[in-house]
Amino acid sequence: RIAEALQETDDVAEFKKIEEAILRNIDDLHWDEKAQTYCDATIDDYEESVHVCHKGYISIFPFMTGLLPPDSPRLKAVLDLIADPEELWSDHGIRSLSQKDEFYGTDENYWRSPVWMNMNYLIVDNLLTVAKAAGPHQKQARNMYTQLRKNLVDTVYESWKETGFAWEQYNPDTGAGQRTQHFTGWTSLVVKILGMPDLEGKGGHDEL
Repeated sequence: RIAEALQETDDVAEFKKIEEAILRNIDDLHWDEKAQTYCDATIDDYEESVHVCHKGYISIFPFMTGLLPPDSPRLKAVLDLIADPEELWSDHGIRSLSQKDEFYGTDENYWRSPVWMNMNYLIVDNLLTVAKAAGPHQKQARNMYTQLRKNLVDTVYESWKETGFAWEQYNPDTGAGQRTQHFTGWTSLVVKILGMPDLEGKGGHDEL
């Protein structure tokens, strides 16, 4: 897009090829048909490419970074994973790891359950993109966007009312702020979330 704005035609063509290769590799190398999710790719003892699947933020990065178009054949499975309360969805935001994962809430539990506002900002922003685009998943994305936006704002606000602080991360079960307090780095993204459009009057109360 920068090359287009600068009218650098040769660069536009070169970067377009790189973008297309990245998009192909996301599906070819990382999509696991059986798990219906994106997975880490590694090499086994026989030098064959195999998947290591832990459903969480890592599995929805293609969506969070805006690389899944509204008509992507993978989008439905990604939205269903995000919206599943037994996997990633919580009343306080999207969990960093699925509740069903063997590592959920274990050891240091830094990225193994907590809700992070920076990641949730990317999720809610891309839900808005899908919600505004005509397509088969528009209604589901709109409803998820409306509820997630409310959950995130309520979580940060209620914790701030109780403690007087914004926090580095939030507990997915209670909404309590955790780790570093007075964290006005990425948690301040809640202000941008507040500034996003309200779609509630456009069918936002329909079932997910």
